[in-house]
Amino acid sequence: MNCFQFVCGSVFDNPIQRLIMLRVLMSGSSDGEGERVIDHQVLADFCCCSKQAMFREALALERAGYLRIRKIATLTIDAKARLQPARGYTIVMPRKEAV
Repeated sequence: MNCFQFVCGSVFDNPIQRLIMLRVLMSGSSDGEGERVIDHQVLADFCCCSKQAMFREALALERAGYLRIRKIATLTIDAKARLQPARGYTIVMPRKEAV
């Protein structure tokens, strides 16, 4: 089973979760492997929802084991860490379904 089949064939709690998974899949190479960096607003606009709803559903996907989410930070001139308005998303296929 490839990533596309996994995203399209899996049962999610609601449509926003499937939209998040599809957007993550679409934003990288066609094999679905690797991390994709997506801006918060771009993901929320694609899902036609607020950033709060998008974050809530993305965290639910992470808790369910479908996504790995990484916060992205940069160092400012005065050596303070500042979070970027984007995160790194990686689709995680369950081991038993990965071929």
